[in-house]
Amino acid sequence: MLEAVLAVGRGLELETTLQRLVQAAADLAGARYAALGILDAAGRIGQFLTVGMSPHEVRAIGHYPTGHGILGELIRHPAPLRLSDLARDPRSAGIPAGHPPMHTFLGVPLRVHGTPFGNLYLTEKRDGGDFTAEDQRRIEALAAAASVAVENARLYDDARLRERWAVASEEISRRLLAGDAPDEVLGLVAAHATHVAGADVATIVVPDGDGLVVRAAFGSDAGGLVGATVPDESAYATEVYESGQPIVTVDAARDPRGATAFGGRLRVGPLAALPLGEPGRTRGVLSVGRRDGALAFPEVVVDALRGFASQAAVALELAERRRDAERLAVVRDRDRIARDLHDLAIQRLYATGLGLQGVARRLERRDAAEEAGRVASAVDDVDETISLIRTTIRGLQPPADDARRVGVRSRVIAEVEAATRTLGFPPALRFEGAVDALVPPGTADHLVAVVRESLSNVARHARARGVDVVLTATDDVVLSVADDGVGMPGDVTLSGLANLRRRADELGGTLTVGPCPGGVGTLVRWQVPLVSPA
Repeated sequence: MLEAVLAVGRGLELETTLQRLVQAAADLAGARYAALGILDAAGRIGQFLTVGMSPHEVRAIGHYPTGHGILGELIRHPAPLRLSDLARDPRSAGIPAGHPPMHTFLGVPLRVHGTPFGNLYLTEKRDGGDFTAEDQRRIEALAAAASVAVENARLYDDARLRERWAVASEEISRRLLAGDAPDEVLGLVAAHATHVAGADVATIVVPDGDGLVVRAAFGSDAGGLVGATVPDESAYATEVYESGQPIVTVDAARDPRGATAFGGRLRVGPLAALPLGEPGRTRGVLSVGRRDGALAFPEVVVDALRGFASQAAVALELAERRRDAERLAVVRDRDRIARDLHDLAIQRLYATGLGLQGVARRLERRDAAEEAGRVASAVDDVDETISLIRTTIRGLQPPADDARRVGVRSRVIAEVEAATRTLGFPPALRFEGAVDALVPPGTADHLVAVVRESLSNVARHARARGVDVVLTATDDVVLSVADDGVGMPGDVTLSGLANLRRRADELGGTLTVGPCPGGVGTLVRWQVPLVSPA
């Protein structure tokens, strides 16, 4: 008896202490099989530690008992129970397939700090006889002594956990305040959550498009999980994200919602999934799991995981606020540039243009027609420059309805720059009018596609050395693409042009294709109204 008590009290790891308790009970009573059923918050068997059965026998039995039959009798009536034959007792629920034969039985409740903790179950006395009253007294004495060891182990685990939790929280907070990249902070949260919870794997998933995507992962089986989409079958993360409520379970492996919670790479038993943020403002989900058969997450671990989830939510919130601040700085800078261009550059150009007009009039009076023509041409250039600057100013100012929407100018410029590689030379591009302000998003999508298709046709068929692209926005939006190539043969049918015509027809516009003025090359003119026809 003394050796059994010393064996149980040796060491302070809770899981090791409980396993030693089961082995000591089997040795003390001379039982072939022994088990400890640990109760969960609902008063059912949440975990089941066994001695005497091989891993193959455990797998053959399948799910461990949850508290029916004789095992449940000890939960309902926590008092020692001895039986000569389990199967003949009317309270028995039967033995599952694959279970080794068991007849004699001894059950003793285990209380820790005055509260029911679980029950010790012993079967099949090795000498073939029944369990005796002496066996019962020994196991009761062992359970009483073990309650102190279990309580000490729990307190020790809690103290170590809180210490690790404090250190981890301090490091995460420091990294947050230092402005580290959100992915680095989320990876740190996943790593600390795994260590503090004594888990095998942890992931952080965030919304991306129509689903959830793993943003950070840590653990021996977490390789390659980052960037993976959470499958539909893994409904734990989806359910927590949608409801904003945590889910904690001890048996995720046998629940369809958690069977693939970590990509199906790890058979998880205890699992905790916690929302990042409050209900209605959930930014993601922190999921932490232990291998099947491990101890459940105690409440102190769940509290620590809630803290880590909150820090992950702060990391995502700060990242979004920093992006907003950067976008706001860009918008303010663009607004300043637009204001300076309007107040300084345009006014100087106006003054220069007026001065040149005066010079031109004086030259005309002196019959210097050629010089007057040059000055008039310079005035026209100044006017065109002013028009270009005005267009640039409008492009720098974001639309009032959506400051983040990508402008039409930017999209067209990107298409023209992309076409440079296939053409072998940069096309000339000019904008006229408030393109970004006047062209609605739906028309813009068609327009960008027309630019792409027109330049693609030039690259494939025209053998051109130059292309001029002009986009004008007034009452209509007009796109002109003119090249200096070989022109269009009369007997060729281009499916791309048919697509352009359909796009124009959908918007109530027109498409014309013909030779450029002067007869060299091809001019594609796509025109649609900016106000939908009645």
